[in-house]
Amino acid sequence: MEETAHNIIIPVKGMTKGAHSFSFAIDGKFFQTFGNTRIKDADCSIKADVVRHSTLMSVVCHIGGFVVVECDRCLDDLVLKVDVDRTLTVGFGSVDIDDSVEEEDVLVISEDDGEVDISQFVYDYICLSLPIMKVHPDGKCNPEMIKRLAPQTEKPAAAADSPFSALKDLLNE
Repeated sequence: MEETAHNIIIPVKGMTKGAHSFSFAIDGKFFQTFGNTRIKDADCSIKADVVRHSTLMSVVCHIGGFVVVECDRCLDDLVLKVDVDRTLTVGFGSVDIDDSVEEEDVLVISEDDGEVDISQFVYDYICLSLPIMKVHPDGKCNPEMIKRLAPQTEKPAAAADSPFSALKDLLNE
């Protein structure tokens, strides 16, 4: 079993050319390090498939698991599935990433760096995979809260005694 990570670091120093694979696991504390209070808890596994070339490195991130957020409708906990596959291209030194690289995620590091921290990218990948509206499926929200959110059908008695009720009578004449 992988140890839960707060930083997702891929060692680069001494890495030979070719394919390598790394596994990480994250929980709710990972999101707290970024100051994210919307994600209450998480259980995600990250598999980073790395292909090292002389001046470039391709990191394919496979992220699966779940995050727990607050439902926008009833405020109860909502478990959302996470399933993300994204590619990060890492360049070494002053390498020029040309237009032939179709990936959107590009990181250039110094040739002297011994490791690559992809924590920010993993955080972004997960957050961007979540829906804008985080709500339970219909009928699954907290019924107590839904009842409170239902529109009130009774008119308050004080409305009849308001000074504007006389103006309403003028419109009817």
